[in-house]
Amino acid sequence: MRIIEKIEIKSFRSFGNRKKNKTQITKIKDLNVFSGANDSGKSNILRALNLFFNKRTNLEDFLNFSNDFFRRANPDKNDVKEEQITIKITFWNKKNQGVNIKNESYTRLPERFWVSRKWLKNSEFSAFKQVDGVDTSFKGEKKNNWKEFYEEDQKTLKSNFRANLSKQLTDFLDSIQYHYILAIKDKSYFSHLYGELQQTLLKEEDSNLNRNKISFQDAIQKSTKDLMVEFKKVVNNENINITAAFELPDLINLFRTLNVQTGNVDLQYRGDGIQAKLIPEILNFIALKELQIKPSRIKKGEKTKKYFIWGFEEPENSYEYKNAQLLADRFKNEFINNAHVFLTTHSFNFLSIAGNNVSTYRVWRDEKIESSRITKIKQDNNGRFLFEGNQFKDDFDRLNEELGVFQLNKNLESLFIEAQEAKKHFLEKIQKIERPIIYTEGNNVEYIRKAKEFFAPDVNIDIESLGGKIDIKKFFRRFADANFSRFKILFVFDCDAKSEFQTCKKRKTSNLIPFIFEQNSSNEITEIQRGIENLFNEELFEDEKRFFSITETNRDGIIRSRKKELRKKDFCKFICEERDQETDFANFEPLFNIINDFNY
Repeated sequence: MRIIEKIEIKSFRSFGNRKKNKTQITKIKDLNVFSGANDSGKSNILRALNLFFNKRTNLEDFLNFSNDFFRRANPDKNDVKEEQITIKITFWNKKNQGVNIKNESYTRLPERFWVSRKWLKNSEFSAFKQVDGVDTSFKGEKKNNWKEFYEEDQKTLKSNFRANLSKQLTDFLDSIQYHYILAIKDKSYFSHLYGELQQTLLKEEDSNLNRNKISFQDAIQKSTKDLMVEFKKVVNNENINITAAFELPDLINLFRTLNVQTGNVDLQYRGDGIQAKLIPEILNFIALKELQIKPSRIKKGEKTKKYFIWGFEEPENSYEYKNAQLLADRFKNEFINNAHVFLTTHSFNFLSIAGNNVSTYRVWRDEKIESSRITKIKQDNNGRFLFEGNQFKDDFDRLNEELGVFQLNKNLESLFIEAQEAKKHFLEKIQKIERPIIYTEGNNVEYIRKAKEFFAPDVNIDIESLGGKIDIKKFFRRFADANFSRFKILFVFDCDAKSEFQTCKKRKTSNLIPFIFEQNSSNEITEIQRGIENLFNEELFEDEKRFFSITETNRDGIIRSRKKELRKKDFCKFICEERDQETDFANFEPLFNIINDFNY
């Protein structure tokens, strides 16, 4: 979800206001990640959005102009002197895309427009003055037809059209719900979060939550069933029985005093990591629930929200590495479907998120102007970091040091992803095992299947490739770690994999059996001392032109060097299809003697 295209901040907290030097966030995507050193000002971006939408600088406090207005200790001629805080947002109203252009008589809120809110020194309770660019955008969309909507002076919209657009703008802004999630998720934040969940659940006219305490609690169980199913998936801990039970001690405070039970333990007594996992799930549930409420079922005086924006500080807090990576993936693949996300982070799990729907920014403090600055970070095709503009000449060394650490972490992330893929591949292998199986190296499968026809035709056993000898060793370890015992598994190595075989042999069990082919003393061809082809006798390779690619270096009519490489596919076809003789496979028989002795 994306409804904001650009943000401009003037004179708010760490962001100043200088001539020809705007603080703007552009190229905003569905997921927007802000990183920077501590005290760089990145959280002030999320606070600015909270001030714009919720009239608060945090969860509870109204604007305190004397504290929140940016003041520079040593101003110069380029600092704007006006004492006001300005936050200007350019919106993308996707549902009205092309409507005013296609329908000449329509008066619809434009597809793109800006709204600016200003707070003055004497503003109380975060009261603001608002101006917008709706008229200008509307005029642009109407193209040559715009004069029909304007007064004779052609400067102002006719009052009826202006009133119509003004109401649509109000409705649009009222349909946006901005959630601000602080870095420290304490008890007061959970109280606030439950309150927001309560507001959503009580919007329906015939909601079961409007009855007595017992039915109220039962209704909460039903209404939040989908939420807790997702929560259980995310927690993914077999040692915790997540059957969330909501208890209501007192109807006066409703959700603000709810206890969330995980198994037999109150959520507030669980670790910070378990509690933190619930937050984005509840926020996502709120969005889904709001969008599902039918207009005919909304209680009088209530309005459903249509657009959701998250300002999430350091979502990785209280997460161990693996779960932080899973959370980052969930933000990118799941949560941005229902919310426009802005988050701050120190974690490379989030910094490394890439894609067409992700923008990453660096927030830094420019000591020359004593103000925070924002720069978009990109990567070239080689993974090197690029910065838009040339603001980093004086600050480059520090950033280079920070991003050097980040690059190291990206390498660690690649290893983590590789390990996760290997684990997934392993689990898929286990699930498919329904009988004894032979795992072997890539080129060996056809030979072993043919040998089985000769030495164990009636044995019901699968034969599969696992790649190379290193892959076989890794998979053996995984099976051993999992204490696999459902079926017998043979891990078959070529004669040149002695080290890998010995490693596996140390952990051999009655069901996990490593096996290595012996070196064939009847094959002395230099190029055939490795691989399964070594098991075939030397005379079978006599047709050199057919089975080998030969490279010769000839100088002055004399062959100075000669290399030959076996054409493995050609030789395999010759042995398995053309000759098809049991005597050729004599060195395979020890493998099948073991298989025939299996006690099924």
